[in-house]
Amino acid sequence: MLVELHVHQLGIIDSVTLVFKNGLTAFTGETGAGKTMMIEAIHLLVGGKSDVSMVRHGCDEARVEGRFVVGDDEVILSRVIPVQGRSRAYINGNLATLAQLAEMGGELVDLHGQHAHQSLLHEKAQRVALDQFAGVDISPCAKNLNH
Repeated sequence: MLVELHVHQLGIIDSVTLVFKNGLTAFTGETGAGKTMMIEAIHLLVGGKSDVSMVRHGCDEARVEGRFVVGDDEVILSRVIPVQGRSRAYINGNLATLAQLAEMGGELVDLHGQHAHQSLLHEKAQRVALDQFAGVDISPCAKNLNH
């Protein structure tokens, strides 16, 4: 569960920290209030594409950090988008590839938008949904793969 999100110099956002509690969180507000940028910040944390145009005008870089709690463990994902150079990704403070960030983020976040259920875009999630719908018990197959 995402418990804290810090966004710095991203688009119209100067600096904001959100602390989430259990339950549903909905972003609402006037046009131009920054809702899309908050969703974009989460998207960046889970390996989404970055662009230098995301960096707030006049700033050197944008930074997004998310603190997640999974059971008794805590995971911190970070993304830095500099005006010059390539973006950097971090998992628990250690430099990571975008693929590693996307893999970890895919386990932690499922964005629900107006027109798309994001996890269903991935083959693994499609297979699980289909097996569950069909009532297929895949545990014998999984057991054989572990040998």
